[in-house]
Amino acid sequence: MQSVRELQARNRIFGTLPTIDELLDPAEERDKGEFSAFKGGDSSIADTVRHEIAVANGEVIEVDSDDDDDDEADPSITRQNILDLCQQLEVGCMQYGDPQFSLDLSSQLRKFRANLRREELLNARQTSLEQFFSV
Repeated sequence: MQSVRELQARNRIFGTLPTIDELLDPAEERDKGEFSAFKGGDSSIADTVRHEIAVANGEVIEVDSDDDDDDEADPSITRQNILDLCQQLEVGCMQYGDPQFSLDLSSQLRKFRANLRREELLNARQTSLEQFFSV
């Protein structure tokens, strides 16, 4: 309690002095049930921590699932759509807005579009002419 009185003397505690119980178990820190923002509550948090400790100790080997490749399997937007959008934005930059900002944005869009085309060419598969003509 001497420390509390010293804090009050230094104007660090305002109003009446808290009791020992209030100091040891403040109302803000009392258990308010399960943590609603985390699914499963405290037990789920504890399980996650135990799992991370086991992984860190080498007891568990994590295997990445193949389900993480969703962006390649079924893309909601294609490269061609992105290339078209970039071209439309470049045209819009030149028609509207501040010339210096438009030039910078247009330059960045051109670089992005070139990078997309490069990736597309690197990942392209060669096809034969026989696929396009019926024999």
